[in-house]
Amino acid sequence: MTAGTGHPLNPLDWIIAVAAVVAVSIGATLLSGHFFDQTKAERIETADSGRIDVESIFTDRIKGSLDPDYDPSRYRAIAKSFTADPVYFDGYPEFEIKNKEIAAIRAAIADADSPIYVAFLNASDLDDADGDLDLLAARIVNEMDDAEAAVLTVDASGLMGVGEKGVYRPRMAYLSGDFKDSDSRSALKGVEVLSSEDTEDLASSHSYKHDDHGNPLLVERDTATDPHDLEYSTGGAVAGAVFGILGGGGAGIGIHFIRRALKKRTAKQ
Repeated sequence: MTAGTGHPLNPLDWIIAVAAVVAVSIGATLLSGHFFDQTKAERIETADSGRIDVESIFTDRIKGSLDPDYDPSRYRAIAKSFTADPVYFDGYPEFEIKNKEIAAIRAAIADADSPIYVAFLNASDLDDADGDLDLLAARIVNEMDDAEAAVLTVDASGLMGVGEKGVYRPRMAYLSGDFKDSDSRSALKGVEVLSSEDTEDLASSHSYKHDDHGNPLLVERDTATDPHDLEYSTGGAVAGAVFGILGGGGAGIGIHFIRRALKKRTAKQ
């Protein structure tokens, strides 16, 4: 009985298998690089186009509240107006205001131990602060020269936000207007709470609304990479090569078995 003999690979089979692995590996790496360049070009085109659509509006308003490079002109104008009047009104007649309550607000501000200012603002989810009344107040107070100040922001639904500088009120509850009240009544209640709460110096302590230097926490820095600066990483090239090796290895094995099957069929004929 004779032992069976195997079918060793001849040099041509080895050359074909290696060529398949190399070709597919290089092809996969080049293809992954092509897809990267294509995606980068699309992102740059979108970023530079200025096109407005539903998705970009949503993305822009979210990024606006996180952008440290927001336009401060609006907040500077409001802060400047406080030198003449501690109560500021946005330029739209959407608020429910009563003159007696505004007079009471000014009187309460005059009697307060630390400076308090009120800004009636038309806040919107599409503004550069994403409609965040606390953030709006913090940006305003950041533009003020007062060493100690509190800004109360009130929107057209009576909701309120607070920005503090130099001092903070650690035991103050969240301010929220009653829907039955006028906007000016809600603001008056907010001022009364601010003026009645004990304050602490930020030189010795800080709150969740301030950094360790007593400055309002305005924004979180956006760490997204500008699409113009994107580069094809070494990791991407390695991943493309690995997939190429795996695919090329499979292709080499497949070619080997196909050639073997063809040889057997030829030998039988």
